[in-house]
Amino acid sequence: METGRAIMKRVLLFALLPLLAFSQAATDPAVEGPKIIADAFAKLSGALAEAIGKSGPASALSVCSERAPQIAKEVASTHGVTLRRASAKPRNPKNAADDTEKAMLEIFAAALLKKEAPMPQTIKNGDGSTSFIAPIMLGNPLCLQCHGTTNQDIAPETLAAIQKLYPDDKATGYQLGDLRGLWRITFPVK
Repeated sequence: METGRAIMKRVLLFALLPLLAFSQAATDPAVEGPKIIADAFAKLSGALAEAIGKSGPASALSVCSERAPQIAKEVASTHGVTLRRASAKPRNPKNAADDTEKAMLEIFAAALLKKEAPMPQTIKNGDGSTSFIAPIMLGNPLCLQCHGTTNQDIAPETLAAIQKLYPDDKATGYQLGDLRGLWRITFPVK
């Protein structure tokens, strides 16, 4: 016969099981990753649109160089993850794709060559953490003002500002629909 304490432990265990299942489901990178990207993208694109609206595309470069890293840190901290954007053609050298990210960019590019939408991927990292990786597609004509073709989409004053802030810039020459880079959200080992 069970004691009152044993019964209470069993009742608590059954009461907590749904919460444990929920917390595990809530940290599924394939579920949470898109939400985190949407949060980061909304904040970043909002800051960019505000800067462009006030002072034009050249002023938006300060958002990318100063605010974007802060926004990424804030969003990552809120969600308990690490968050970064990476590209094979970075504007900021800190955003250069590592080997894993280069491989993912190749997978995304191969899908585009087959006229397929590049699909986000979830990968296990060597340290046991999991990363959700999603493509960044250039889908807004506004983006071309800084990432398009020089002297066509990019105004001379914007190009001068880009070259001043990023002398080794590689992030131009894009067209609508191009793969610009990727989002990588790394969920810590639990």
